[in-house]
Amino acid sequence: MPSTAFVDEKVFKKLEEINKESRNQKKSLFPEHEFLVACLRMGLKIEDLKILTYVDVLKIFISFFDNDKEEENGTRMATQEDIQNLVARM
Repeated sequence: MPSTAFVDEKVFKKLEEINKESRNQKKSLFPEHEFLVACLRMGLKIEDLKILTYVDVLKIFISFFDNDKEEENGTRMATQEDIQNLVARM
């Protein structure tokens, strides 16, 4: 079965693009477990993973990845919570 059997075309193209940009290309020893750890770090719970499809989770990963890139390249406006946290530290 081809690797694209469970991934829609847009997601597959975006993953290829991300892989080309990535400089750290190491072979994963336990890819299934790394996937699970990434989901848990992102805030998804096991119950969420029972409902979501693999493609849904990949789209969430891509959204997180793109948001991180935007924050690196530009500046972000401080929220009221950020301001309150800063003032509380003074």
